[in-house]
Amino acid sequence: MKQTIYLFALLAALVVASCTEEERDYTGSIQGIVTESGTTTPLSGVQVSVVNLGTSTTTGSDGQFHFNKVEADSYQLQFKKTGYVTNTRNVNVVAGETANCDMQLEPEKKEAEIKIEPSTLNFGTTQTELSVTVTNQGNAATEWSLNLGDNAWLTASPLSGNIAAGKTQSIVFTVNRDQLSATQNVKVILSAFGNSYTISVSCAPKSAKSEMTVTPTSLDFGETEQEKNITIKNTGNATLTWHISGITEECISVSATEGSVEAEGSKVVKVTLDRTKQTKDLNTSFVISDGIKEQTIAVKAAKTEAKAEMKIEPTLLDFGYESAELPLTVSNTGTAELKYTVSGISADYITVSPMEGSVAAGGNQILQVKLNRETMPETVNTTFVISDGTNQESITVKATKAVAKMSVSPLSLDFGEEATEKNFTISNVGTAELAWTITVPEGTGLKVSDTSGVTAPSGTKQITVTLDRSIMPETLNTAIEVSDGTRKESVAVTAVKGSDIAGTVVTQGLYTYYKFDGNFDDATENKINGFGTASPAFVEGVTSEGKAVKFSKTDNSTFVVAKPIIDSKEMTISFWGKDFSDGHIFHLNSSINTEPMFTLSVSSGSLKFLVTRYNNIHQYNALPSFVHPTLTDGKWHHIVLVSDFEVTKYSTITTTLYVDGQPAYVLTENANHFSENGGSQSSYNTGTSFTMGGSLKLNNSLTLPATNMSVDNFRVYDTRRLSASEIKEIYNAKQ
Repeated sequence: MKQTIYLFALLAALVVASCTEEERDYTGSIQGIVTESGTTTPLSGVQVSVVNLGTSTTTGSDGQFHFNKVEADSYQLQFKKTGYVTNTRNVNVVAGETANCDMQLEPEKKEAEIKIEPSTLNFGTTQTELSVTVTNQGNAATEWSLNLGDNAWLTASPLSGNIAAGKTQSIVFTVNRDQLSATQNVKVILSAFGNSYTISVSCAPKSAKSEMTVTPTSLDFGETEQEKNITIKNTGNATLTWHISGITEECISVSATEGSVEAEGSKVVKVTLDRTKQTKDLNTSFVISDGIKEQTIAVKAAKTEAKAEMKIEPTLLDFGYESAELPLTVSNTGTAELKYTVSGISADYITVSPMEGSVAAGGNQILQVKLNRETMPETVNTTFVISDGTNQESITVKATKAVAKMSVSPLSLDFGEEATEKNFTISNVGTAELAWTITVPEGTGLKVSDTSGVTAPSGTKQITVTLDRSIMPETLNTAIEVSDGTRKESVAVTAVKGSDIAGTVVTQGLYTYYKFDGNFDDATENKINGFGTASPAFVEGVTSEGKAVKFSKTDNSTFVVAKPIIDSKEMTISFWGKDFSDGHIFHLNSSINTEPMFTLSVSSGSLKFLVTRYNNIHQYNALPSFVHPTLTDGKWHHIVLVSDFEVTKYSTITTTLYVDGQPAYVLTENANHFSENGGSQSSYNTGTSFTMGGSLKLNNSLTLPATNMSVDNFRVYDTRRLSASEIKEIYNAKQ
């Protein structure tokens, strides 16, 4: 019996022990209080979340929170309240114990800010009292004051005050129309937080009235449209102030929410539908008000399924002759995300990056297409494809390898008997830089301005070829070779030695030519030789190789030709001279009384050239002189006179002076004022002899004195007026 009782007791103990183990509690709790940072003020309405469990609670007015029956473990708590910085804290829960987790939250830092609603007050023609609400959106109290300006018709109450953080205050504005004669549109200033805030106030006198009409009053965007316009018109005689309110849908926006319209004016407001934000079919409205009248604008729009729309720009990539990288843009003009891939690149010298990607609705992505110009063929014309899975766009790639191409023109140069300089041109008609070389045959007297060079695409290079006639053969028939390393062009060159004045430039029409190289002989085939009187000296000429004749004022030395060296009404006289002083340079005697014509002298430091016998004898002092650069600086100067005698009634003679290759002055000389048949011709007449240097008696009252001077290369072109380029050629040749 004792044994039986013992076994029963043992069994009962085991049962009790087993039940205790199963019912043991493995949970704890979390509690705490949330206060404002730096204070002991409890914060109510704080959302406290156990992040790991996804459970949350809210603090009461005492700032306290509790979580019960929380399994023993480590947890993260999050504390969140509008206007405060969200914070977290970790806590360990032990079975059977309460974990304390207090928290202090810092207020969010806000800029000091005042909000005024509405910011525009329109009293229209009837309203006498309107109010605004001033809200302190900062985190500190502020003093404020209102400045109404010089507007006696407008009052407000209060005009100043203090607003605590987060609080509002109303200001009542009142108008007295008895003080108004016209519509007023003014701005008053509210000062707070050291800033200024504007309130627009408009009021019409009793007689003024605005009238608002809005069209259309219904906007239906359908399934695709995203933008529509409404027009606010003022058909009255006072300024209309309008305001839009009541927009409740995030996807609807307007270009302006308030404004004013002058009498008889209008304002267009753009209404935009952002279909990316549209979540359903729309059937909504908003209100346009002028303070008296309200107009409701109905808005409808159907919600369509989001869809990507791919657009590629450009679809032709022309790399031309130089480019190695070009961009193209993949745009998504639809309302859903776009995924694209690049395929179909058959050429290993073309790469595209990236080869695939995604583009958000309304966005774009730039792809870089690269061309390896080293491995590409001469010409490229290939394609690749960009696809969005539904549609695809073919992209064309074109390119051309740059190649230089040489052109030479002309391919022949004929120097004839006289020329010493010719030109030809090397042109690059290709697309790459052209490197060229020139080979000139030896022993020909030929030289080129450049023997090598590089010319850019579409560029040209002029090559000047000069011929030294002193060392050229009797007959020249050769070629100058131009090479670009691949091909060659030959420029044929021909020339002949010429006459006894070979090497002389501009020989056409050359009637007499006195070089003064130790004699007074004419170098032309005309052989109109002269002689010297009173022993003019031969000195170094324009060039060290030649001579010049020097005349002495003291000796009255001259150079005389017993025959006329010119006998034409159209002529050119060219010579080099220096060391001039006032006096006679040269003249031609007329067959009438051996009176002078074609007289050149220096008068008061200026050159004077008179053609006719009449002007020399009777009008010398009355005719003007040339204006020209100084000729008294002791240096050689090239002087050219180009003259014509137009045989007409009341004839005039035009003479152009060139100094050192450049035109210096044009002088017009009137012939004697006789009739054509009564002596004008005799005023010119026929020449008999030519004299250079010494003195000259013009008439009974005037004698031109002799001058010290040196002269070289005296030329006369009978019946020819040389061109400016020919004169320049003589100057450059120092002849």
